[in-house]
Amino acid sequence: MKSRKLNSFLFLVVLLTAVVYSCDESLPDPIYGNKPVADFTATQSQSDIYTWSFTNNSSGAVSYNWDFGDGNGSSEANPSHTYTGAGQFAVTLTATAAGTSNSLGWRTTSTQPVQIDLPTYSTADVTFSVDMKNAMLNEGDVVNLNGSDELGGWCGGCNVMTDEDGNGVYEITMNLPTNKLYEYKFTINGWNAQESFSEADGCAYQAPGSPYWNRPLELGNLEQTVTLNTSCYDTCEECIDYASLVKGTWRLDGYKVGPGKDDGGWWTFNPADQNRDCHTDDTYTFGDGTFSIDHGTETWLEGWQGVSSEGCGAPVAPHVNNNSHSYTVAGTMVTVTGEGAYIGLAKAHNGGEDGNSGGTITYEILEVSSTNLKLTLDYCNGGCFWTYDLVKQ
Repeated sequence: MKSRKLNSFLFLVVLLTAVVYSCDESLPDPIYGNKPVADFTATQSQSDIYTWSFTNNSSGAVSYNWDFGDGNGSSEANPSHTYTGAGQFAVTLTATAAGTSNSLGWRTTSTQPVQIDLPTYSTADVTFSVDMKNAMLNEGDVVNLNGSDELGGWCGGCNVMTDEDGNGVYEITMNLPTNKLYEYKFTINGWNAQESFSEADGCAYQAPGSPYWNRPLELGNLEQTVTLNTSCYDTCEECIDYASLVKGTWRLDGYKVGPGKDDGGWWTFNPADQNRDCHTDDTYTFGDGTFSIDHGTETWLEGWQGVSSEGCGAPVAPHVNNNSHSYTVAGTMVTVTGEGAYIGLAKAHNGGEDGNSGGTITYEILEVSSTNLKLTLDYCNGGCFWTYDLVKQ
């Protein structure tokens, strides 16, 4: 009798336990259906080696999750992805079948490697370009590219560069072996003129054992076409388009004279102490090749112009108002041409201070911006300079 009671008790405990657990909603419902098959195909773009498209070949699934192996993913059925660099990436597709009411379902995964290799080239077409606007080329001058090894072995008059659109920038394209370090420089008429660098120039390189500093080119093998940045002739700095900056109307704002450029050691005009309003309202206009002077009704006159004493007065020929002069800009040099053409002081020219009335006068640009222009004039072949400050109108 005791054994029968014990068996009945155990049966009751098992039954109650089953009832309690069957009412516990925290347990997952059973999973129905069949496990899906995860499968995909990866295809690399022919136009962009970094972009891949993925074709989903899975079966028995209703949702998908992609891991592209670089920290990015997608839930699209057939996504595409662009990587940011070369390497091998493990792409994983997780396919999920229809599940139960709590969204659980059969899941399977498929992983494939994606390999991105950069193409390499044994030679590359390299385009060299140089801005020669500051070189003051003469008509008929030839610009050459000189350099080591396959660049011609410092051949002088070889590798003639061309300026097809006449903008002062010369180019040449050469097919060169890759994975090499080249030295080069730009020259004029062979070796008649050449760039000159030193260790103070940040863009220059000195080969071991060589006394010369040249421009370096370290040519890798990952690009088949290489276009170098345009160099400015004989400098590591960017070229300034002086001709464009000079164009416009400028008013004389001050001037000085001394033994050096922008040096007022001998005398400096001070508007606070010297009344020369009739002079500092003079304007000079640089147009499309035309140069004009406007003094108004008065300008500053000096004894060499035939007046009894210096002071304000009507302009004296040939230094009068005129809009038919011409000018040119070559690098940092501005040349005005025409009888009576000048900037700043009528008396000063490249040969002295005797009031040159014809021919040309050349000034050097020391500074130029959209608002200010500083010009200097060498009037004794070195050692004496007039410097003029002008303001854009």
